[in-house]
Order: sequence, then C-alpha cells, then structure tokens
Amino acid sequence: MGARERGISLIEVLVVMVILTIGIFSVVRLFPAGFYVNKQTEARTLASRLAAQETNRYTQTAGNLMDAILPTVIVADSNSPTGYYIRVDLDTTPDDLSEPRTVAAGLDPYYVSGINRIRWIRGETVPIPNPSPIGGGLRGSIHVLSSGPAYDYPGLDADNVPVDSIVISGSPMIRRVQQAEDPTSPYLRSPAEYAIDYDSGMIAFYPAPYDRMFKISYSYYGPGGDIISIAAQQLGVPAGAFPVWQNVYAPGGRDIVPGSDTVSRQFRRIAFPPSFSADPYEYALMPKTANVADFASIGVIVFNPLGADYVERSVYGNVPLTAKIDYNVLDWHIIREDRPLPGSSPYTVRLTLKDIKRVGEYESDQRKYTGIWRDPASPHVSLLIYNLSTGEEVPGSEYTVNFREGVVTFSDAYGDMLRARSETPTFRFYYKAHGDWGAQIQKAAAAYRMSRNNTANVGYGEFYLGGGAFGGNPTRMYFPLMEAGKTITIRELWYYSRNTVTGTVSLRKSANETFRINNDPALFQALGAGSLTWIDLLDNHNSPTDVAVGWALDQPLEVAQGVRGISFKVRVVWNGGANVTRTAAGNVATLRWRRNDLDTFLTRSPK
Repeated sequence: MGARERGISLIEVLVVMVILTIGIFSVVRLFPAGFYVNKQTEARTLASRLAAQETNRYTQTAGNLMDAILPTVIVADSNSPTGYYIRVDLDTTPDDLSEPRTVAAGLDPYYVSGINRIRWIRGETVPIPNPSPIGGGLRGSIHVLSSGPAYDYPGLDADNVPVDSIVISGSPMIRRVQQAEDPTSPYLRSPAEYAIDYDSGMIAFYPAPYDRMFKISYSYYGPGGDIISIAAQQLGVPAGAFPVWQNVYAPGGRDIVPGSDTVSRQFRRIAFPPSFSADPYEYALMPKTANVADFASIGVIVFNPLGADYVERSVYGNVPLTAKIDYNVLDWHIIREDRPLPGSSPYTVRLTLKDIKRVGEYESDQRKYTGIWRDPASPHVSLLIYNLSTGEEVPGSEYTVNFREGVVTFSDAYGDMLRARSETPTFRFYYKAHGDWGAQIQKAAAAYRMSRNNTANVGYGEFYLGGGAFGGNPTRMYFPLMEAGKTITIRELWYYSRNTVTGTVSLRKSANETFRINNDPALFQALGAGSLTWIDLLDNHNSPTDVAVGWALDQPLEVAQGVRGISFKVRVVWNGGANVTRTAAGNVATLRWRRNDLDTFLTRSPK
C-alpha cells in the first residue's frame, strides 16, 4: 500500500456510528411529543364536532327547549309528601366540576359530580304532538326526552303511590292571594286559578269531580334568613265539590317567599298500555326493556291524544295544552346522537366518536366496563338505539357495531322493512366512549324577575338591583352564582346617566340590551346571605355623554323589564389524564378534565 493510499479505520467507523446514534435518538425523541400533539388535536376536533352537533340538535327542536338547566341537590325528608325534595344549589357555578358538598344516602357520587353537577332539566316544553299508532290498536302522542336517560327514583312513598321521577305539568296557573281564615275565601272562578295564603302556608284549588296532582315550585326562608329554592314538589288534591285549604309543605316549617310560587296542573301518569279517559292531562311511560336499568328511564312519553287539540287557560291566556317536563339527567357521559335511516343499503351510520366502550373491555383505571349503566348489577349494555318516531328500542339482532370505528350497520332486512312502509325514521343512539367523553348542556333561565322588595336574598330566576337597601354597586344587577357566565337581555331599563361634558345627570331609558354575567370568582360580591355575581350598566353605558350612575330605583316604575336568558352552551369534556397525590391512606388519583365549550344564543321558538 502506498503512502498516499488511505482507508477508514475502525475508530473512525465507531465515531460515525456514535454520531448517527445520537442523531437518531434525538429525532426519535420527537415522535412521542408529536404523537401526543396529534392525539390532542384529534380530540379537540372531535369535541368541536360533537358540540356543534348537539347545538344543531337543540336548534332544530327549539320549540321543545327547556326553561333552564339547574344544579340541584336531592334531600331526603320524611315529612315531605314524596319522602324527599329537590333543592336548587344556587352557589354551584357552571364551571364547577367537583363533587358536591353533600350526597344523598344511597346515591352514587358519580351521578352528581363533574359535569353531572348540573343536570336538572326544568320545563322541557312540548306542545302535545299529533297522535300516532302505538300498537294494539291504540293511539298516543309520543315524545322522547331530549336529554334522557333520566334518573328514576325507585320505590313508593309512604302512601304506596309511585314516586314520579319525571314530573309533567301544564302552563302556570293564575295566582290569587287570599286569607285562609276569611269565610268568603277561597274565591276562585275557574280551574285555571289557585288561592294561596302566605301567612298560614296554605293553598286551595277550584273543585273537580276527580283526583288531581299539582306541581309547585317556590322559595322559602332558611334558618339564617337566606333564600332556598325548591325546584319541584308534588301536591295531591282529592276530588271534591268545594275548594279545600291545605298546607304547602316547606322544609322545617319555614315561610314561603311571597310571589316566588309557580303552580301548574300536573299530568297524571297511568299504566301502559294506556286506557286514556276524557282528561287530557294524562300520560303513560313506555315500559322499560330488559336493557334498561331500574334507576334509569329513557323517557318515552305517550300523552293522551286528546291533549293535541285541547286549549288551557293560564297566566298567558288561552293557549294550546303544552307539557312542561322536569327531570334529572342520569349521566351526561352517555352520548346521545340522532341519525336518520340511510336511503338505501348498506344501512350504515357513522357516529361522531370512535372507540366506543364495549362491555367486558378494560377501562383506563383497569376496571372492567359493565355498560352504560355503570352499576354491575344492572343490565350490561354497550349501545342502545331508539326509533324516535315510535319510541321503540331497536332489537340488538337488527344491527352490528364496529366499536373501534364507531360505525353501526342495520340489517338489510330491517332497513328494507322500514323503507317498504315509506318510513324515514330518525334513530337516537346512546353510548359511552373511551376517554370518558361527556356532552353537557347549560342554559340560562328563560326569564328572571326582581326579588321581593328588591332584597339581596335572591332565589332561582331572581335578581337584585344594586344601590337598594342591601347596598352593592348602584349600576349592577346581581344574580346567584349559578348564573355566572350566562348571557341575558333586558327589554327595557331605566337608569340615571351623567354627561361628563356638561356635568348634568338625567333619567334615561334604554331598550333591548344584552349583558354577559360576570364569570370571575375573584369579582363575586358578598351581599345579603352570601356571594352573588352581576352585570354592570357601565359595560354598555360608559361614554363621555353617557356614564351610568345607577338604577332609577326612586322612580315609580319597573326599572328592569323583560329580563331573559338567551345563552346556550354545550360543554364537551374528556379525560386528559390524572394527577396522583400521595397520602397516608395511599395514592389518590384526580382526573384532569379537558373541555371544549361552544357558546351560542338560543331561545324557544314556536313549532
């Protein structure tokens, strides 16, 4: 070998290999982070899609929109006619994903924690639908709860009467304030009226030749003078030829806040198959199938078909009979998706989420998945499908599921049968997906009123105007914490305004203004019996020629008229991992929820 001939020594080869190895490892380290980013991007895309889909579902059925969705607490009380009462948790903010302060005995905390903190549907509004066949030669008007399954309270009350978890009532009745000891009272002119005596806590109704039920919602004064709101109680009234005064149950014998009561005729539940009478205030629930847990109800309601043409008298005048449905959502982690039957074979439906949970699979905490009902003693079901036209469950033999891809395929025979009937049914799919996905609905109250005598003790659906006897900023309108972050409109408002150019203060009127209620806990204010949140006139009136000074409380007029909630939110959450805390009792894992919110404006529109 000549002196000028050169080769690659073993040392040089090793050096090159080390350099390549370092470079390869440096590149490989980027892949996990890249995979994580891709996974999170996909999750957020799915969350946005699911939120938009839920918003669209409620927009298309805006005529059925609920009055509000409330955080509530189920309180056992042996003195209550039903053995319990449902109290509005006024201090739970919409962003609270924790466990509640108290949990009723026997209730799984899961069902009242996280996004399940806010789950009481108040006033899902249903003009009685046109009747359709329900089998056996019978007809009924069918409605399926928009946010079912509902939590179904099992058992009977002290009088062996079924406890209705789904409470259905008509439009609000006309209130007559009277004295029970007055020998001429109660003076009532029609079944649309009721009499109430706040001093004695008694109520009376117009006579009827049959037993009736009424739903009453109200607020009462708590032990410390704070206001506590009751979401719903049931009151039975026997048949009678004359009005009879009876007590209104308030926990602890407390006084009802005058003017806070709303009373409606309650629909009477009858057995299925229904044998409807001439009373349009009747309904039946389609029986649970073997796939539905004892503590759950899909909520397939069959109304008396007479209700479709019935007109009732109420505080709104003469209106078509409209059902107001109250119920507790069982679990927002049960995903609900509506899909029409495809036009031809293959009858395949692709759901929004992939990786659907399947009974028997292991979850992230290494527990075996027992189905959407969670309770191992309940039916082990991975997926339920209901035909919204008939309210019937689709038999599992009529479809197959690709759980990995989230695809459901109906059998050709089943799809062809429905097509042969010229039907284009819409199906509702109920399922859970890996990642603990959930889709929660939040909605501002349909209407708000000023608290009695403008006190800072506000209940559900009430506000306090600052600058009154309870202090507070004179330009602010105060609400319970449960309203934080929601949007309202005020049809007409009167306030004092300062013109900083001329220095003059004048009375002004404004109309159709929109405000967003403060959502920052650091800015909550302690007034009356607790903390409140607020909107501020200065948000809209803070220009040199119009600086809001305060509400015109000294004027002989209603200074804030037509206060209504217009915000509607879909909150999608999924499991983003967990934080582990070491304690003396062992490691405690706390889920880190990731969320995606879609805020919009949505109000009830006539069908």
